Amino acid sequence: MMLMKAGMPFSLLSLWLGCGVADAASLKEPQICYILDAVLFVYGIVLTVLYCRMKMRSRQAEKLSGKNAGEGVYEGLKPHDQDTYETIKMKKGKQ
Repeated sequence: MMLMKAGMPFSLLSLWLGCGVADAASLKEPQICYILDAVLFVYGIVLTVLYCRMKMRSRQAEKLSGKNAGEGVYEGLKPHDQDTYETIKMKKGKQ
């Protein structure tokens, strides 16, 4: 039973691809371009909607949390007060 469920998407994919080849052979070059343009157009619209939705949700989360836009990732970080490099003090006369 488990093998049957795992193989089902592959069989559906092969069936779909087999039908697509027969249909694509009857299409002329300009018709294929129009179909691809339509697919890309719909894809662009979907990505734009998802991006705008993500931006709106992040702005709503900022408003609800009450934090400034400058904080967030840098919250709690402090500048380093100590000098990273120390000077070497050599005594004259001994090497």
